[in-house]
Amino acid sequence: MERIWNIIYIFVYRLDYKLHLLFNYINPFRWIYFIPVVKRFYVKRGIDILKEGEKAFKNPDFGLSSMRAGGFMGILIFLICLGVTSLFSGIFELGPYLKLYHFIIFSIIGILANQILLFRKKKYLKYFKEIESMPKEMKEKWAWISFLVVLVILFFGIGSFIFMLNRL
Repeated sequence: MERIWNIIYIFVYRLDYKLHLLFNYINPFRWIYFIPVVKRFYVKRGIDILKEGEKAFKNPDFGLSSMRAGGFMGILIFLICLGVTSLFSGIFELGPYLKLYHFIIFSIIGILANQILLFRKKKYLKYFKEIESMPKEMKEKWAWISFLVVLVILFFGIGSFIFMLNRL
């Protein structure tokens, strides 16, 4: 379970980073850098804003893409908990009794699960090295598996909630 969750995390991280690169082309702050006055200001100080921005996103240890991927993994666990609760509420006709404390408990479960499975002792960095050493075919296979697992969790979370509401 830990290995699969880490691999999914890495592919979510890679997707986030690629989306960041894609959206860089329409990022207005990036285009401000190309104004000659602004560019001279940073060149005079020896700072390349574009490289610094890429380092801020790409760093697998403390990068922004890594943080957003970790948050997304927490949301996936939250959706699993919400889905199971909604499914049981619909099956046993308990009513839509999702209260604020359910959301707090599910959030805590998501944070703790990610802490144990991903972030304790920086386990995810070991899996980054493992993924980098994989052949391209294996990377593509795991990328599709990760994509499908994320879709299944999203559909499960949303579908169970709809099931609960339609059942009552």
